Amino acid sequence: MSDPQSPVAIHKLTVARTSRYATAGASHNNAERLWIVFHGYGETAAGFIAPFANVTPPDTRIVAPEGLSRFYAQMPRADGSHLEQTGATWLTRDDRDDDLRDAMAMLHAVVAREHAAIVHSRGTAPRLCLLGFSQGVAMSMRFAVDLANNPSVGSSAPLATHVLWAGGLAHDVANDALRNTWRESTVAAVLGSRDQFANDTTRAAMRDRMAEIGVRLHEHTFDGGHRLHTPLLRELLA
Repeated sequence: MSDPQSPVAIHKLTVARTSRYATAGASHNNAERLWIVFHGYGETAAGFIAPFANVTPPDTRIVAPEGLSRFYAQMPRADGSHLEQTGATWLTRDDRDDDLRDAMAMLHAVVAREHAAIVHSRGTAPRLCLLGFSQGVAMSMRFAVDLANNPSVGSSAPLATHVLWAGGLAHDVANDALRNTWRESTVAAVLGSRDQFANDTTRAAMRDRMAEIGVRLHEHTFDGGHRLHTPLLRELLA
């Protein structure tokens, strides 16, 4: 007699992953500031960091980690043209806690490596700054809080600047945690005047929550949509 059919079961296994990140700007021995920048949904580290390359001050190093989940950015086509462009994402709702844990481990490893290389080359620690774009805003906030609670760079120095560009505030991060993380930080929000994913309600909700947190928000607007804006990016990096 054959064994009765077993129900479908989901199993999990932890494995080593290879991640990648892109860099631009100053070499380690010239980097007084270290910016960690988080791409939006469907972008790659190399594509996202490109606009930073020509506007980065000579004392600043830009590091763009890439989300661990990559995919073809277009639907399959018979001629194979959909294979030309790939994108990445930080999280989905599916097995979210596992993906978040893996992403945090990767981010801590990247920042620790870059920070240690600067300290080794210069003998002093750089000022740490973050920028998140679109989906990357929430991820940058989660990382900022995690870094404040579990420093991985050998420094207890507060976050110098945090730019929230074209994205909403993370709903899964407590106000008290953000208040502690941003206690000595300059926090800026950027939204394009024609951003299809943001409107006056979005802006009002962000202002209200920042008021609850008790952190001053520096607001910036440019004439454009859901994208980076080179002149404003240059200003913020400076």
